[in-house]
Amino acid sequence: MNAAPPQSPTVRVGRLSKGFYLGSYVGGMVVGGGLLIAGIFVWPLLVLAIPLIIYAEVVWYILLYKAWASIQDGHARTGPCRAVGFCFIPFFSWYWVFQAYWGFAKDCNAYMPRHGTSAVPRLPEGLFLAYSILVVVGVLPLINIVLVIPQFVVGAVMINAVCDGVNSLPQAG
Repeated sequence: MNAAPPQSPTVRVGRLSKGFYLGSYVGGMVVGGGLLIAGIFVWPLLVLAIPLIIYAEVVWYILLYKAWASIQDGHARTGPCRAVGFCFIPFFSWYWVFQAYWGFAKDCNAYMPRHGTSAVPRLPEGLFLAYSILVVVGVLPLINIVLVIPQFVVGAVMINAVCDGVNSLPQAG
């Protein structure tokens, strides 16, 4: 007796709290960044800055994981573990950031009509592409100083869009 191949069911990650993700990102980056700059002159402030920035980054990757987990129906280009994990591979991550962020927007927009949520507003793919470009170009010395604020703002708008998009997906089961 042949069994049907297992389907990759959509994993419902629950509602994403915009307040938590935006608050963690903005608070960690603004306060941590401010303390980091002040730490140039008063080095003990670095002891406070570094954990805040690390916290904001960890929350960012938790959101990325949950976003990818919410659209797993067998058509997504990658899984949540790979989406996050490959962001940490040196040099390859400059390519992967486009798959992890821009690719998520494209895959989520393709997921919605397949599951009867075509009336829901689509994720702005251009915003996710812009963020990916800002991340890659932001590794260049001196240019990264100019791109800190635009990358921060686009990141905050992206978090808002991801929370709205994932929260609009149908409940599993």
